[in-house]
Amino acid sequence: MPKRILRQRRSVSGSHKSLSFPYSALVRKTGGRGCFSDAQEIRLCLGECEHFFRRTVIQKWIACAIYTCMFDWNDLRFFLAVARTGSTLAASKSLNVAQATVSRRITTLEEGLGTPLFLRSPSGYTLSVRGAAMLPHAEAVEREVEALQISVAAEGRRLSGTVRLTTVESAANMWLMPAIASFRAKHPAVMAEIIVDDRALDIARGEADIAIRFGNPPQDDSLVIRRIVELHESVYVQREMAEELGIPNSYEGLVRYPFVSFSGTGVGQIDRWITSLGPDIQIVHRANTLSSVIAAARAGMGAAVMPCLIGDSHSGLVRLFPPIAELTTPGWLVTTSAARQQPHVRALLDFISDFVRQSVAETEQRYRVADAA
Repeated sequence: MPKRILRQRRSVSGSHKSLSFPYSALVRKTGGRGCFSDAQEIRLCLGECEHFFRRTVIQKWIACAIYTCMFDWNDLRFFLAVARTGSTLAASKSLNVAQATVSRRITTLEEGLGTPLFLRSPSGYTLSVRGAAMLPHAEAVEREVEALQISVAAEGRRLSGTVRLTTVESAANMWLMPAIASFRAKHPAVMAEIIVDDRALDIARGEADIAIRFGNPPQDDSLVIRRIVELHESVYVQREMAEELGIPNSYEGLVRYPFVSFSGTGVGQIDRWITSLGPDIQIVHRANTLSSVIAAARAGMGAAVMPCLIGDSHSGLVRLFPPIAELTTPGWLVTTSAARQQPHVRALLDFISDFVRQSVAETEQRYRVADAA
């Protein structure tokens, strides 16, 4: 006789059932003899084996029902609602459908499965044996469907696509690079293409999706602009030059300093301010990018006007005056209405705006604390 399973075929009340029962349970029930008397065997078949038999058959029935699609999956919603509320009326309210619809769907489900799932009574609906066995499986299906819905919704909200951005080199290095790195940590499917150029690319014609511009706002009705920063500027010189020529007490004292200024698109407000200092002011070098102007100032070629956010960060430079009111420069975030309607572009716009404002506030606070010390 095999040790694991004892199979008995016994006629009980005229019917033949093939039952399986663990051998360990048999030994335990017979005090180690490993066999029953006829009376014991019949009681085992009718009693303890009944639960084992019923559980096995029900599990096989559930598996068959699920994997052969004997019913409409949507009917499980109605089954669960009635099981939880105890009546078709309460279930109809929870599902926001007619009571007759609930009753019809339950009947359809029972017919599809070939078994009653509920016991009907004047007090309501209670689960039958097979209904109770089916409940945890239906709840598992419900959880999986909810998880699927959440996953699909999340995928629908997942940002993806390419965004082309343009600005000058200093703004790209100071803000765009770290901002995009932080943004992509949250939205890795968004790719940013950064075009560093002092020329103002035509956003309206699609040369870029987003631009950071400085100075006067673009005068184009097709563009959407947002002010994101105010750059305060001052005069900076090489530390050794400041020690040699001295720190002036007023703007008139700047006459003893040669100046480095901008060429090309940089000529304008800064040049006008420098020349307003007097006819003896000399501009000895020009460059078309802020980084080149900074490099010239650090090399000792002359004094230069630059944003305090940048000048204060260079230990080799000395600021000669507090921020100059006439040289405050606004910064703008520029895009088009069509580009802004794209979710990934709009999300990046908002992120850059918040990032720049926070970065500027933190930097200015840090330098205020340093100046006070």
